[in-house]
Amino acid sequence: SHTAVSIHAATTSTTTTTTMAKKPTTKSGGGIKGFLTRAGKSFYTGGLFAKESGSWLAQHAARWGFIVATTSIVVFMPLIFEIAREQQMIEVERTQAKDLRSQGYSDRQLMELGFSDIVVRPPSVALRK
Repeated sequence: SHTAVSIHAATTSTTTTTTMAKKPTTKSGGGIKGFLTRAGKSFYTGGLFAKESGSWLAQHAARWGFIVATTSIVVFMPLIFEIAREQQMIEVERTQAKDLRSQGYSDRQLMELGFSDIVVRPPSVALRK
């Protein structure tokens, strides 16, 4: 009798484990509930894809942004410094030309002395400070 109980218990435990091992199938079915279930799964999957794609895009955008920024600094900073230096030189030449004009030098004589054309004859539409 004790052996019969243990055999019965063993068969009962195997049947319960086999029924627990089966996964309940979820049918999304039709109707509004099925549609909402499928839509929710689709939005979740799309959100995961967008997250992965967004991080990839952010990494590549950061890399290209760094390349563009450093290249711009290397290329354009010397140009900006040279433009500022040239503006200072033009201002110094204008001051010298103004002093020489007050001493009686003509525009032709200033040109012969080597002053630039913009200093001797400034454009008529130039903005004055």
